[in-house]
Amino acid sequence: MTSNENYVLIIGSSNMDLNIYSKRFPKPGETVTEGTFTQSFGGKGANQAVASIRSGSKTIFIGKLGQDPFGTQMIENLVNEGIDTTHVIMDPENASGVAFILIDSNGQNMISVAPGANAKLSLKDIKNVLNIIQNASVIVIQMEISMKVIQEIFNTASKKNTIKILNPAPFKEIPMDVLKKVDIITPNENELFQLYSSLGFKEKQKNTDIFSKITKDLHNCGIQTIIVTLGDKGCFVSDTKSEDQFHLSAINVTAVDTVGAGDCYNGVLASRLCQGDTLRIATKYANVAASIAVTRTGAQNSMPFQEEIAKRYSELFGQ
Repeated sequence: MTSNENYVLIIGSSNMDLNIYSKRFPKPGETVTEGTFTQSFGGKGANQAVASIRSGSKTIFIGKLGQDPFGTQMIENLVNEGIDTTHVIMDPENASGVAFILIDSNGQNMISVAPGANAKLSLKDIKNVLNIIQNASVIVIQMEISMKVIQEIFNTASKKNTIKILNPAPFKEIPMDVLKKVDIITPNENELFQLYSSLGFKEKQKNTDIFSKITKDLHNCGIQTIIVTLGDKGCFVSDTKSEDQFHLSAINVTAVDTVGAGDCYNGVLASRLCQGDTLRIATKYANVAASIAVTRTGAQNSMPFQEEIAKRYSELFGQ
């Protein structure tokens, strides 16, 4: 790959998802029977990589998988998608990451993750791919890898004009020097409030102006662009560079499975920015893509392709 090629770089997790679909979630100590089991490919990083490449951008994925049957299946799947896995590391000492996922009849989910090899991605591993990080057009990081590794990635990416996206999920405290290097942060509603509280701000009463007030405080901390994904309420976008702030309503669909919807949004957002879209257009495409993903089961299986996203976008916006 030459340095003048635009590409999205995703660094993060790849898991094997073990899914049970049932009418409702069990209460503590309760067993709910008559569920349906499926096994599928997941992990926030790998999900986002699939969403990115399916929406039209050259995509590189870097992560650490176990040298086991799950790891072999996962890397074969990424290769089949057309994703560059040259720098994926197969770990002989740790098992591949696994996620146990419960999905109810409304498409809502509960997830428990054993990260395995994902959590072993090290500073040494990152130092072996510095040129790949520096030459990326857009880079997306989630928080299923260590904070020290995230910090090193953003330090490296900041040396060039790479667009740096942080998806703060699952949430953990983020050092201020990391936040200041982020170009775009993409929390969901709960993660936004967790971030706000972790930075020492007092909790605000929820009202119609809450996102405007919170994002203003976060901009003052040095975060340029904040995109709050709101599930069936769409997304809220606040950007200091363009001085733009807007809410995109959710697209009305019947959700079957919301697993991976946020990853779909992040992967398509990165892909569209890599292709030169403005922030407003990229967020609209991401919103459309996520609305398609929730009508399907599984994480990576649900990610839509460029043609169907463009068709739905045209139907909705006439462009």
